[in-house]
Amino acid sequence: MKAQWGTGMLAAVMLFANLSLASAEEAEQSRGAMRNLALGKSYSVSQPPDSQYSDDGTKLTNGKYGAAAYEDEAWIGFYKGNTREVTIDLGAANSIAAIKANFLQAPSGGVQYPNVTSISVSDDGKDWNALRHEGAPSAFWLADPPTYSYEWDGARDGVPGGNKHASMAYARYVKVTFTTNVWVFLDEIEVWGYEGKVKGAHKAKSEQPRYLEPGKRTTDGIGDMVLLYNGHYPDGLGEWTKEKIIPYISYVDRQGQPQDWLFDGVLYLGLSSPEGRAFEMSFNGSAFEDWQWYLDKTFAPDGDMDQLNEAVRDVSRTLGKKQVPFPVVLMIPYPAEPQTNFGDVDGDGIGENFSAAEVGAEASLANKKKAVGWYIDEALRRWKDKGYSHLQLSGLYWLNEEVAPDGTRDSELIRFAADRVHDAGLKYYWIPRYRGYHFHDWKNLGFDAVAYQSNHFFQDSDRTRIDDAAQLAKALGMGVEIEFDERINEDAGFAKRMLDYLEGAKPNGYDRKTFRGYYQGNKAILDAALSADPEARANYEKIYRFVKGKD
Repeated sequence: MKAQWGTGMLAAVMLFANLSLASAEEAEQSRGAMRNLALGKSYSVSQPPDSQYSDDGTKLTNGKYGAAAYEDEAWIGFYKGNTREVTIDLGAANSIAAIKANFLQAPSGGVQYPNVTSISVSDDGKDWNALRHEGAPSAFWLADPPTYSYEWDGARDGVPGGNKHASMAYARYVKVTFTTNVWVFLDEIEVWGYEGKVKGAHKAKSEQPRYLEPGKRTTDGIGDMVLLYNGHYPDGLGEWTKEKIIPYISYVDRQGQPQDWLFDGVLYLGLSSPEGRAFEMSFNGSAFEDWQWYLDKTFAPDGDMDQLNEAVRDVSRTLGKKQVPFPVVLMIPYPAEPQTNFGDVDGDGIGENFSAAEVGAEASLANKKKAVGWYIDEALRRWKDKGYSHLQLSGLYWLNEEVAPDGTRDSELIRFAADRVHDAGLKYYWIPRYRGYHFHDWKNLGFDAVAYQSNHFFQDSDRTRIDDAAQLAKALGMGVEIEFDERINEDAGFAKRMLDYLEGAKPNGYDRKTFRGYYQGNKAILDAALSADPEARANYEKIYRFVKGKD
């Protein structure tokens, strides 16, 4: 009887398997074969391509790919300007399994992959759900690979808001957004899937774009962080005394007397040493002695940090202790790749070599980690030893403004520093430059508090640059940097550029609940606060009102 029962069960299992297979085949036949839903569909482009490499309105969905040369007529070319958006209307909601946008890189022609490409879907063409943000696959000077498809794959990447089995997005509209540094060439966008709604397709529901909000968990409570450069500068511009600091941490009247608290966090950072070597990524990278000099200067008796402590103490006596202890962020210098004789970090008598070309990628990365680890430990030790009465160390700041695009495994170094900072119970800060390499990946790199640069103040751009950078920051969940320098107090044109940032805040939404950093050169705010020139003083008033949300 036992043998007969087993035989019957085996037959039943085989029958069930055959029925399941037949059902799967029937389901596949009922929904049709997967195809390119975008083929032949119309689309819109937010800004037209350059007239030299124009589009007749069909090139991006005609199924034709270009050769690995921008002269091929299948490519359309976009020159500089703001972020572009290509929107495809599929005509009806469909089940989307994958979306691909194919780009070209040709360094000799100034053609680069976008530093960030975003892929989104929508039901109505108005409210969008981001499926994926992706950075450039290689540095801009490399021609390999010559073409690359930025892609969202539902089976691999999932569907935001869908259940764990969702492998397709159910939507009508598809949008591909990409940045343009110089030239960007695009030849085709494909949307692979099935017509109508099939099993496994769900409406996407991603977290809606929002700026990074200040808070204890993200920024250690800092909302408006001012940058004070305390490296080596001529004429003592890097020396911060109590009197210089007070107009930054407090709003002062024309006699220099505090009337209200102003910025609620300070970032101390430096760009170069007395030897002229750079603390950031540079072909003249700093050495061990330069890092020691910077720490000695910052933590010296009556040095920059002591002066900040005294400034907070004096202001709190006038205004009360609302901002005490006052949050401080301290930079982490960058171990620059060209440096081949950094110095003896661990006492083994060997000068550390950061050059991957000389010692190999593994040894180079190990040496960089050793240097950065030493610096973090030493900075924390010195902070603890000082025991500041009116300051708190909120975190450390990664000085380099992008991930090094040179294949030196820089992202591993950044994450190594993140782990060390977090192990100390601190926050990790970053202010990446406009369209810097892999700036979009800040969360995966381990950063907590990030403010994005637009660089509008320093370049020949119009107000739309502010809007473009703000929307990128919002889409990627970052804060915003406000940028200006001493020229605002001397030149009406530069004062207007600063005003662009302030006036752009409300329409773009970073006027409130947004982490903001403030680059102000060496002393733009100090000069404005104490100036007898009413126009210069007016700049200080505008900054104060903006920070305090009084406009």
